[in-house]
Amino acid sequence: MRLVIARLGGVVVVVMLAGVLSASAQRQDTMAKRILRIRNVAGSKVRTPEYKLVGGTAQGVKRIWFEVLVDYETTPEWIDELDFTYYVLMRSRRGKKRYVLFRGDVSYVNIARGRHRSVVYVHPSTLERYGDVDRVAVLIKSQGRLVGVGGRPAPTKRWWEQLTPVKGYILTRMQTPFAMIRFDDYEAIKANTPR
Repeated sequence: MRLVIARLGGVVVVVMLAGVLSASAQRQDTMAKRILRIRNVAGSKVRTPEYKLVGGTAQGVKRIWFEVLVDYETTPEWIDELDFTYYVLMRSRRGKKRYVLFRGDVSYVNIARGRHRSVVYVHPSTLERYGDVDRVAVLIKSQGRLVGVGGRPAPTKRWWEQLTPVKGYILTRMQTPFAMIRFDDYEAIKANTPR
């Protein structure tokens, strides 16, 4: 009889443990959904902005950039920091390499409750050299925990894990001529601190 009870008790413990793990995963999913919601991810070609200078020289030819814009909404009163990781998959028009994957990171600080935007760019020379943008994805983390995934087209699988990404080709707004345009529409980018 004890043997039966011990086995029965073991089964109950396993079932209870599985229930606790399931509830924990659901709680993390719910918590992530409460922190942030991606409203839209858009990618498009845009021309270099034109600035008018008094007494300066005229601006040359305006080139074509690729802009990735993410609209998102946060629900906590304040979030200390959000880390965005962008992936841009380029399809080559020529050469042996058919695809090249670029990765870029940007962190925002002091994000208040409400609607926000994040944007990154691919330089015109990169577009000319590597081809056309095939797809984009963004992963958003808060305190190291994934709280949002989006893309254009909407990701059905983690395609960005299929190639080794190259860093340094995706630029934050502050690294481009778009830095001062609609400045107040964007959150503060975390300053790089020397280590």
